[in-house]
Amino acid sequence: MSTYGAGTATQFSDGTQRQVLELGPKIYYYNESVTPLLSISGRAGAVQTPVPIYEWMEDEYFIKRSVKTPIVSTDVADTATGGINGHHTVVKFRRQAQMEMFEVGAIYAASVAGGSAALQTAVTHFLCVAIGKGVNLSSPTDKHVQFVGLHIKSSDSTVYQVEQCADGSDLITADASGILTLTYVATAGQYGTTANYASQGLFQAETAFVDDNEFKVAGGNGTYAEGAAVGSETRKKVRRLSNCTQIFREPYTITRTARVSEQYGGPELARLQARKLAQIKANVEYAMLFNGAKSLDSSSANPQRTFAGLGVGGSAGVVQTNNADIDSSLQFDNGSGTQAQFDAVIEHIFQDTMDGSMEKTVFASNKWLLKMTSMVRLDSSSNMNAMMGEEEKAGLRVMSYMGPVGTLNFVPHPMLRGAYEDYAVAVDFANFDARVLAESDFQLRRDIVQDGSDGQTDEWLVELGPEIRQEQTHAIMKLV
Repeated sequence: MSTYGAGTATQFSDGTQRQVLELGPKIYYYNESVTPLLSISGRAGAVQTPVPIYEWMEDEYFIKRSVKTPIVSTDVADTATGGINGHHTVVKFRRQAQMEMFEVGAIYAASVAGGSAALQTAVTHFLCVAIGKGVNLSSPTDKHVQFVGLHIKSSDSTVYQVEQCADGSDLITADASGILTLTYVATAGQYGTTANYASQGLFQAETAFVDDNEFKVAGGNGTYAEGAAVGSETRKKVRRLSNCTQIFREPYTITRTARVSEQYGGPELARLQARKLAQIKANVEYAMLFNGAKSLDSSSANPQRTFAGLGVGGSAGVVQTNNADIDSSLQFDNGSGTQAQFDAVIEHIFQDTMDGSMEKTVFASNKWLLKMTSMVRLDSSSNMNAMMGEEEKAGLRVMSYMGPVGTLNFVPHPMLRGAYEDYAVAVDFANFDARVLAESDFQLRRDIVQDGSDGQTDEWLVELGPEIRQEQTHAIMKLV
């Protein structure tokens, strides 16, 4: 029944206003200008993979000629089988970049310093007999190197003699403050009276080396005589690494009535599509940042695979060498940290200048950006350059910090908040790609549920994973 009443002519009888609703045509979002496509997943190059488990190969150039490494008790180990030449003859190096120096058959001058650290008596040089997964350990890593002790023959400086480590005798005595220095000097040639070591396969069994037996060397760092015979080679295997794709899906449902009705803010279907697209991209971004080790779920008939991400906030992700939760050298004091101390962090990140770029993109929390700005202000001789909207910097406001070795381009990341506000992650995009399963790039699947209901269900779907190569070229930093 219609009712009438007295009152202002601009009101209906129920009190609501007769004026046309002035409602803007746009629906505003809190973080519209900072979408995930402008950060990691958007910067990564897209490479298709035909299968969900993909692999790649890595190697290092034989570039480095000298390294120093700590030799605390956890850095040295006995071989799995022990015995002759088996005690404290395995060294675990801290950084993958240091492995550029080591190849099987190379000879290195060796010295130690610090506390009670020492080498077995008479040992002056090491012979590399195994690297990485080939080391005689129950669970070797790509950072393990196995050695046998040598010394120079007193009567001939071109001959190195085996200094055999007897069963139970350590090649290296570890110490909490111990430092081992190794410098490449030559390549081992003929062993004793046998043929070239490579044809004998001697490095597959370190116990085959007999005390005082000799390695004749020639060449080394290019010191060949005229008419010299072909020298011996050093050898190194290639690493084979892998990751997997992960399935991301974001469904949404709309009734037929809502789909055909006219609404303020545009069609409801278009709103849902855009909103869910942003959500699935955010899910991918989150996984790339925070996922730890990969899980293949290989025992399941329908596996639920999870790819290995950068590993921000933990120690199980791809980034191991430069991870602040593993190595305190990547931690920075939020209160009293100085620019000189931050420069030391940068030098640590850029130690591998052969496989890595000299410019990295750092996705950081607001807390990090505040620290960087306040730190630079305290030093009147320095500043940080802010650049707006440069495409190669992900289209965001960027602060560039030029350190003593390389350059870091800081970009604010909306997910580094709360529990992750102390972190910043440096990504070398020369060694980072997104691997997308064939026919599984970001796609909209329409009306996927055919159950007779008066409406439709769509979903966004993508199946991909990151290929994070040369993990030592990326870094995770932390404010403490």
